[in-house]
Amino acid sequence: MAAGGRGRRGPAGARRWWWAAGWILLIAAAMALGKAGWSPFRLLPWSGRSDGLPARVAPDVWVGPVAVGGWPRQQVESWLAGLAGQVAMPPEDARLDPANRAVIPGAAGLALDVPASLEAILRAPRGSRVDLAFRALPPRQDLDDFPAGPVYHGNRRKQVVTFLVNVAWGEEYLPAMLDALAQGGARVTFFPVGRWAESHPDLVAAMARGGHELGNHGYSDALDLEGAPAETVLADLRRGAEAVARAAGVDPASIRFYSTHRGVRTAAVEQAAAAAGVRLIYWSLDTVDWMKPAPEAMARRIVTQAQPGDLILMHPTAVTVQALPAMVQGLQRRGLAIVPLGELLSPLPAGEADPAFRPLVPPGPVLAGRFDPPPFGPDPAGPGRAEEGLLSAPPAPSLR
Repeated sequence: MAAGGRGRRGPAGARRWWWAAGWILLIAAAMALGKAGWSPFRLLPWSGRSDGLPARVAPDVWVGPVAVGGWPRQQVESWLAGLAGQVAMPPEDARLDPANRAVIPGAAGLALDVPASLEAILRAPRGSRVDLAFRALPPRQDLDDFPAGPVYHGNRRKQVVTFLVNVAWGEEYLPAMLDALAQGGARVTFFPVGRWAESHPDLVAAMARGGHELGNHGYSDALDLEGAPAETVLADLRRGAEAVARAAGVDPASIRFYSTHRGVRTAAVEQAAAAAGVRLIYWSLDTVDWMKPAPEAMARRIVTQAQPGDLILMHPTAVTVQALPAMVQGLQRRGLAIVPLGELLSPLPAGEADPAFRPLVPPGPVLAGRFDPPPFGPDPAGPGRAEEGLLSAPPAPSLR
């Protein structure tokens, strides 16, 4: 009987052992999850933490110069709330440009996306760096509210420039020009003359394949725009758009910008552009490449004089091809991205990589192979210290 009794007690003892082992494993798992910043109590309806985010930032996580590793969620929320008010940038509406009798495009505002930033910080793995999330605030007025207004430059708050490449000749330089732009990661807007496009459809198609934008430079560069009536200008404009579109294999309606020969601007030109529904485009900075300046001097002048939003005029010439690498690199080192005209005129950022709100870097040497870092002085705050103001860490809030 004793043996039988021990046999009956054996399963009960085993069950108690398995219960104890199960509780030990459950407690160990809960402790591990707690160290990782997760608590099952957040799933309860009264906890206010049903979003599944960790309760604490992982160790050694940085946001810019601020070490947020180990911060509790409440401290991160408090910091982001204060930061949102400091970095907010209101949108800027498109407005008239009295000096040029033109219009200046608007620019989007910027707001810190607190929920998205909070999630990115709390979900960041140990030892990582996190970028804050922002959202664009569109302006109330944009270029569409000024349909007949010519444009000479973009919004000065947007850190981009555009190359306007007028093409009526110089086809022998275009392959090298396209290669230099591709190597520099620059996309531009070409304005081919329609008659030229009919003779060189392969080059027009190469422009489109390279991600470049196509504009309209009229059909004939022999037309006397200064004396032509609106009907004549309109016919030349439409014929030019059709020729370029046909060569590129695109819809003529996608060609939205019109640049006149020698920058001619008359009432007839303005009427023709309005009737065609296209935007008249001029420029704010000229390479004067047709005068064959020294490539180094031309690159240096463009890089040092360029402002955010500039429309930079050029042509396919030998000088332009030689100066292009230094020009592209120099502008980019200043924080000025080179984008097609449509992106420059848009008030909204093109994407996450859009540098619309980055600060400008002072211009430095622009000769190819001699790009030195900007001459910044030492950090007055000393190494390793967080900048005060926008990205300084607030005191930890009371968690009582």
